[in-house]
Amino acid sequence: MKLKGLSLIVLTVLVASCASGPRANINNIDWGSRIGTYTYDQALAELGEPNVMGESSEGKTLEWVLRESPNTSVSFGFGTGSFGHSTATGIGVGTTVSPPPSGEYLRLRFDKNGKLAEWSKTKY
Repeated sequence: MKLKGLSLIVLTVLVASCASGPRANINNIDWGSRIGTYTYDQALAELGEPNVMGESSEGKTLEWVLRESPNTSVSFGFGTGSFGHSTATGIGVGTTVSPPPSGEYLRLRFDKNGKLAEWSKTKY
């Protein structure tokens, strides 16, 4: 029975360590030194599926969300109305302003041969 419990604990630790994923050390990577040698397949294996993927005649661009800030929105509204004996009248105006999502993003662009051509890390 103790061996089953120990096995379960070891399995749980292994799964938890895998769940944190390779993104845990992404800030320690020297992306500039990987230009021309790092491949598209290596990126998928190391970083997992990207949040955004695009393709053009120049190659593929992948983007990962590293840290996302909560989205906030601001709403404005105005309304008026009246009710008569047999008619009803109403006027309403409203708008919602929602800023783009803010956070930190890693963008990698790969050339036609699948090699890293450029990278950027952006904070919005």
